[in-house]
Amino acid sequence: MSRLQEVNKFTEYDTEKNIIIEPQNRYNAVKERLFDVINSYSHKVIVKAGLGHGKLLMEIAGTIDAYIVVVEPSLTHIKNFLNSNADNPDLNKINFIVGDFHEFPVDYYAADLLICIDYIDFLDSGAAVNEFKRALKFDGILFLSTVTLDKNDIDGIYDEFMKLIFPLHNDYYLPEDLTTFLTLKEFELIKNMIVKYNENLVSRTDHFSILYKTVSREKALEYIKSNKQDLTKFMNLDEKYNISEPYYFGVYMRKKPAKV
Repeated sequence: MSRLQEVNKFTEYDTEKNIIIEPQNRYNAVKERLFDVINSYSHKVIVKAGLGHGKLLMEIAGTIDAYIVVVEPSLTHIKNFLNSNADNPDLNKINFIVGDFHEFPVDYYAADLLICIDYIDFLDSGAAVNEFKRALKFDGILFLSTVTLDKNDIDGIYDEFMKLIFPLHNDYYLPEDLTTFLTLKEFELIKNMIVKYNENLVSRTDHFSILYKTVSREKALEYIKSNKQDLTKFMNLDEKYNISEPYYFGVYMRKKPAKV
């Protein structure tokens, strides 16, 4: 199975469970910050990288008078979404393209706003952001939200845990490193913030173990116990394996080329 097929398999599974991609516990905060951006700028073309759970997309379509494009790798996910919302007239405002984020099927400088929520950690982030930049107009806005590491977790203790339970996981960024990365990709930071959400590491492990039979709760618990001190320091780990997971909201502007 190719990497893209594996991504499709995961996103189709997760959006049914609503655990990792656009989960309900972060929904209101994501919506509030995204609509703050939408209401602060003029957007004629909005591109969403990933259909996600679908609820947020329908909120956008029901509120905004803009040309909305969704790039989603999974045709199955699109079909399921269309069937579930067949009676909603706002569906007519949304245009779907089946495509890979690493070869983004959007014209050069087409988008005023590009939205990427909860996908970046299991993508090749460099390739995906290059494509986002290509698709955005100069002075266009990138709205990015994602889990990050705690600013002091420089060894990526939480990253290693996620790689243990989620085979597609690449890396979470340190918050400052994420901004540096995007600056090097010619994005200017407009504003950002971090909110911490309570999560449970055992429940998180069980979520992935249903899809990936190689994932072991025993190994996950062994890793947690071996790294208890650091996880407690960085993530406020408690005796019931609850943590405070940092979640990053970032608004970036596509820079114009420097004048020669």
